[in-house]
Amino acid sequence: MKTVYFTDRSGVEQNALQSLLAFEEKPTIGRIAVFPDIHYCSERAIPVGVAFRTTEVFFPLVTGKDMGCGVAYLRIPRPDVLRPFDKARHYRAFEREAHGMTNEGLGGGNHFLSLEESADYLYLIVHTGSRNLGIYMYQENSRLLQQHNPGHDWLPIGLATPSYRQEYERVLAYAASRRREFLLKTYEFLQRNQYVAAGTPVLADSCHNLLEFRPDGVIHRKGSTQLAADGEVVIPLSMSRGSLIVKPNRWAAALEQALWSCAHGAGRRYSRTDTLKHWHSLKKADKEAYRQRFAELLNRQGDFDSSILQEFDFAYKDSAALLATQPYLICCDETRPIVTVKFTGV
Repeated sequence: MKTVYFTDRSGVEQNALQSLLAFEEKPTIGRIAVFPDIHYCSERAIPVGVAFRTTEVFFPLVTGKDMGCGVAYLRIPRPDVLRPFDKARHYRAFEREAHGMTNEGLGGGNHFLSLEESADYLYLIVHTGSRNLGIYMYQENSRLLQQHNPGHDWLPIGLATPSYRQEYERVLAYAASRRREFLLKTYEFLQRNQYVAAGTPVLADSCHNLLEFRPDGVIHRKGSTQLAADGEVVIPLSMSRGSLIVKPNRWAAALEQALWSCAHGAGRRYSRTDTLKHWHSLKKADKEAYRQRFAELLNRQGDFDSSILQEFDFAYKDSAALLATQPYLICCDETRPIVTVKFTGV
């Protein structure tokens, strides 16, 4: 079977399914893996939330301008945590600090910087990508297409020369270095304000928007997280639910079918329109519970902007569903959110 679904196929939105089926027909496409967070993308021929393999060609624009985008964590053992984070006193200071952590910011959309916790650890988690360097590489790829294969979205594999791959890897490395910078500066902020003691926290990084050039072909990941043997990755669930920390079961047969990839998010349960309808249908007490828990995210009118509501738990599938349809994943930890910063940078 060319396409393997690690989600309920009947639950895939129709416009995403139609673009996926059309993409399947391309003779140069090998295995396709589809994940629970698949959703339609108007800018490209294939939806977000998939991975696919090619051998003779590659699709340089499939990941869009934010190639190298990914999620990283810095994990701090509970004994190094000196006291709970005081949102009333330090959230705004943390938010201001986040604006100046890099010269390009987090970026918009679903990019974020958060503090999250589990029973044993405090996690600093960031989701961001390559920003301007990714735009530069996108423009270079567009130029190559125009020069060598105008009117098409693929290039022969021979054009992925050693120098091209080196430049591509530079973009991926830059994105990873930006995530590391956010995490280390957040760690410094917490130390400076006496929330954590100096120690040896563990950093883990993953990427979900990339082309992986391998001896046996190219794995394209468009909103699907790259897995490595025994390496942990973050799957953000929602702003109000937290994240899953998972790693691959290297002995699972399905891992090869999944192209060593997994979901990069929980996947939406409701459309954006239905999410707003759900919010308006909630009882007053339920809405007030969200306002009390996430008071730092309220606007001047004392309510949540629609962009914030889109990130709340009711809009997304839960962690049990994610793990059930991706049985090759091992759940290492699950977090709950403390604070989240979004929308820094342009």
